[in-house]
Amino acid sequence: MRELRIVWRTIQEAFSSIKASGISNFTVISILGVALALFGGVLQLNSSLKQISQNLDSQLEFSVYLLDSADPKAIAREISELKQVEKVEIISKDIAWERFKKRFNFDDLSGNPLPNTLHINIKRPQDLDSAVTEVKKLSGIEQISYAPDLFDRLERIRSILFSFGVLITFILAAGTISIVANTIQLVIKSKSLEIEILRLVGVDDWFIRGPFIFHGIFYGIMSALFAIVFLLLFQKFIWNSFQSSFKTFLPLTFNFDVGSDLTVIFVIITLTGILVCGLSSYFTTEKYIKI
Repeated sequence: MRELRIVWRTIQEAFSSIKASGISNFTVISILGVALALFGGVLQLNSSLKQISQNLDSQLEFSVYLLDSADPKAIAREISELKQVEKVEIISKDIAWERFKKRFNFDDLSGNPLPNTLHINIKRPQDLDSAVTEVKKLSGIEQISYAPDLFDRLERIRSILFSFGVLITFILAAGTISIVANTIQLVIKSKSLEIEILRLVGVDDWFIRGPFIFHGIFYGIMSALFAIVFLLLFQKFIWNSFQSSFKTFLPLTFNFDVGSDLTVIFVIITLTGILVCGLSSYFTTEKYIKI
């Protein structure tokens, strides 16, 4: 029962400190909220790029354009015997031409300029280069289309965006830590007489420091809520529209909906906010409250 009274008193004192902080509350919450929203956005983008990479793994293919004199079935049979190859699909020039006209609403009776095409699925990303090398040796091949550096580039983009986002988040968080520390310091000074009395009567260390640490944790929770609301709105009105537009001009069927990852991202954001502000408050009380 005594412990509950102590906790209740600590919470009351914390909200008293928050009320006394005035406009500083808005400054801290808004700056850290922006930092956490940026960090959450980086995590969301990183998750999306990861899903794109995984989808590419499952749809990894390259296209082979054949000479008119070549036999598509014979070449497809040879390619399918390669150990790196998962599947070979034949797209005849007539089918390709019909698809082209339907897609672009094009009607031309002058002739079909498209070649017979083979779509070749590879078992593993690392097999792509060797498979292309083997296919190039076959006769009847006019051209091979593939993106040899696609995976490396995608991973580099992920790494650069994640590093940049974390750096900006760190800078904003560092500024927030400074503001939180100054805010808690001012509250401590405003209650210096009360703290001195508590010292003289031998009150427990955490009984004095607790309200100020809860004050910082409150900042962390409110900033996280601010960031979560922002990310939810971003997901609903911007991110989903971007995904729809992105899918319309890509030949592959990508699925990078991070809805299933949002809960994890929100938990990370909340814990980060609590950790940043809680530790900032703790070290400030360590410095300015000598018991």
